This record gives sequence, structure tokens and C-alpha cells, in this order.
Amino acid sequence: MTTKYDALILVDPRFMGGTATAVDSDVRTLAAAGLKIGLYFVEGRGFFLPEETANPKLTALFDLDGVEPVSAVVPARARIAFFHHPQPFQKGVDNPIRVDADTAVIVCHQAPFKGDGALDYDPFAIQRRIREQFGTSALWAPISGICRAQFRSFAPFLRLTTQDWPNTFHIEEWTPKREKLVCPHLTVGRHGRPHADKWGDTAADIAASLPAGPHTRIRTMGTDTEFFEQMGVDVSDWDVLPFNAEPVVDFLDSLDVFSYFHSARWTETFGRTVAEAMLLGARCILDPSLKATFGKHALYCAPDEVTQVLDRIRNDLVGARQAAAEARAWCIETYATASVPARLEAFATDTGTTSRRGPVTASPLTAMRKWTGYQRRRQHEKAS
Repeated sequence: MTTKYDALILVDPRFMGGTATAVDSDVRTLAAAGLKIGLYFVEGRGFFLPEETANPKLTALFDLDGVEPVSAVVPARARIAFFHHPQPFQKGVDNPIRVDADTAVIVCHQAPFKGDGALDYDPFAIQRRIREQFGTSALWAPISGICRAQFRSFAPFLRLTTQDWPNTFHIEEWTPKREKLVCPHLTVGRHGRPHADKWGDTAADIAASLPAGPHTRIRTMGTDTEFFEQMGVDVSDWDVLPFNAEPVVDFLDSLDVFSYFHSARWTETFGRTVAEAMLLGARCILDPSLKATFGKHALYCAPDEVTQVLDRIRNDLVGARQAAAEARAWCIETYATASVPARLEAFATDTGTTSRRGPVTASPLTAMRKWTGYQRRRQHEKAS
């Protein structure tokens, strides 16, 4: 007997950041639309540390009406199958199942190239592993324009979905309760994992991006004091909160300005944390690489220019409030969960594209050179 689903979701449950939040939002939205969802937790090899465990947010999805655990022994049939995040599938999984779907897509929560241009994973190996282990050929579904431009570098050898599968938000859960930017005393901050790639490359960059002062209160969450001290950052004047010390929505609602800069090694494929801050009405100061995603709805500068940008905000609080309101309205229009069911219907019949039309990160020759360099690094790692 075969179990039939409208959508089949395959994800490693050990994700804790934006990928897990995006999956949570998608599943809850599809279930609320009355669809039957099959959820299967894969056990990816070599991507997570042995001590990492399942995210309670993902395991709780089984409590939703319409969401069922997929059996490893009972055949499953779905209109569409979503393989979330490429990297857990690169070395294969320990518990593959047969996937019978009209359409299968790999949702690319991380772009293939790092910030320094090196290839972060092998998309050809990933699609081969999925075909071998799950018996299906999957399209690549970028979550942003940045991600799509990178994948176009491999066209026509990789087939992409014709539209993106961006992160979405239950807007009612991201409603500000506090009026912001009402006086020159600003609360500035961000949240993020204690991973060097998620922060500036030097202590000076990190400190400059979050400049404590007489009129600037700094708040961070998700990274403990020890991490900053090891990076050489003095956080004695900061309010440093550990992971989940406050609900994320409450933490972001406490900020007037969200300041986000990351390592040059990192590619921020979407920037869910930025969209969350915008939805809560914070003015965002960002790394220039994020302009491709957030356009006119944020301010862009180098870390050592943040103090000057904050002064400009203080000198025009009315304009800052208006800009923050426009950014929030844009996020609601662009990323509300109301768009998910219609996009699901479009994806279910998508035959994909191998076109290079539109922004492209690298030429085919450069992309293949990056791929060759990645293979050499892998071989060196195996030999050492």
C-alpha cells in the first residue's frame, strides 16, 4: 500500500538556524492550507557534529494536523518532494527512502560559492547522491537572487526551477509592539550563531559594527561572551544574551537598528535574520553584499562607517521611521506565507530551466575551475 501526500519534506532535523525556521514556516503554512504533508528526517553524513541533536522546533511539526511521519518501509507518493539544504546530502544519508514524486527540488538554503569565491559544496555530487539514494532527479530551487546568479554559473549543466523558493513569514507573529527610532538614544544589535563566518573578520570590524557609546546601547543574542573575548572584542559595555535567552521576536523588537556584517568568507544566501528585523520595524545597516536581496530597504556601508550612519539616522529620525515602515511593508508583500500555496502549485508542474539569462556570478569556465579546485581540496583533506 502506498501513502499519498501533497508534499514530501526531507530535512536533517539538526539544523538550528534559518534553514530550520524556513522549513517550520513552510510546513505550518502548507498544513494550514489543508494539504497532506509527509515529513521525513534524514541522517546526513559528515555535515553535523556528533553531539548535535534534533531541533525541537522541527520535531514539533509532527503535532500539526495534516503532517505525518513518512515510513521508511511503506512507499510514499507525492506531487512534489522538497530536499532541504544541499549539504547534508553530499556524502549521502544513512536512512534513504524511495521518493516517488511528480517533481522534486533541492531547496538551496546555502549558495554554492563562499564569499571568497571558493566552491562550498559539489552540486553535481549532491544531485547524483539524491538520484542514487532516493531514486529521483531533482531541480535546484534557489532561495534568492544571489543564490540563482551563482547557480546560473553552472548552466546548462544544472537545471533550476523557473522561480525562487524564498523564505516566508507568518506576518502575525512578526508584529512590532514598540515604537522605534523615537529619540537619539538608539538600541543597536543583532543575533547570530557563535561561528566566525557569521561575524566580521577582525575584532576591529566586529566592534565597529556595534559601536557602544553614550547614546548607543548594544544588544546581541545567540553568541556568548567567551566567543567575543576569543575574537579579541571588548563587550563589557554590551548586553550579551545567550542563545534563546529571549524569544527572537522580543529581542528584535527591543532594537531600533539592526547592524549585520559577516566574514568575507561567508555568502549570506538570503538573510532571514535581516527580514525578521525589518518586519519588527528596525532600521537595518548591512554588509553591501546583501543589497542584491534587500535593495533600497536598508543602509549599506563598511563596518567602520556604522557610527557615521547612526549619526545620520539620529539627525533624521522621521525619515528613518518612514524608511523602516516602507521596508516592513515590502517584506510583508514579498515574503508573507500567503504566497506559499500558489508557489507550490507552480513548482509541482515546473520542468525547470538551464538558461543563463539574467545575472550570473561566474562564466562556465570559471565555475568549472572552481569545481576542480574543490575536488583537489577534498582529495588533499582525505590524504592528510
